[in-house]
Amino acid sequence: MLARRSATTLARAGRYYSTASAEAGNEFLAQRAAVKEHAKGTTKLWRNVSFFVCIPVTILGSAWTWKLEKEHHDHIEHLKHENGGELPVRPDYEYLNIRNKPFPWGMQALFFNPEVNVPAGPKE
Repeated sequence: MLARRSATTLARAGRYYSTASAEAGNEFLAQRAAVKEHAKGTTKLWRNVSFFVCIPVTILGSAWTWKLEKEHHDHIEHLKHENGGELPVRPDYEYLNIRNKPFPWGMQALFFNPEVNVPAGPKE
């Protein structure tokens, strides 16, 4: 009798667990398919954002910066032309370009351009 009850209980439990695992498997597959569909849509969205927003904005920003720098260069050349080939002397204010301690690469800033920037040095 005990063996029969155990066998019946095990059979019922097996049916329950097989049904539960099948339902869980179907739910897992459904979630997996939903994730794949979401990934496809998201990938398409960001590809379109990259191609139709980021690239044109980068091109327009580059063109705007080139135009602005060209105007600046033309202005510098105009000032040189007006002053006999040299830039006009800038006022040497005591609070500008103070360097009490040199950078590891020297006294000037990392992107120092001698054509445009005033050389810095220690103020006394």
